[in-house]
Amino acid sequence: MSRYYFHIRDGWDVIPDEEGMELPDFGAAHTEAYASAYDLSRAAAREGTNVSSCAIQIMDEAGNVLARVRVPDQKRLA
Repeated sequence: MSRYYFHIRDGWDVIPDEEGMELPDFGAAHTEAYASAYDLSRAAAREGTNVSSCAIQIMDEAGNVLARVRVPDQKRLA
């Protein structure tokens, strides 16, 4: 198992994931990031906030950025 970190980026601002999550592989981390992105999008739609510039950045234990998953536009989820 490897530890992956899911930092939330909003433009230049970053909300760091200090704990991370142990997952079996990058595929599982990618799935987790997509699920989190859709959760953020749904919450933003309920609250009326804009997340168009938000993304979840997946990092490994060494600090390497493995991928970025954009938070979908909540209008497309309606």
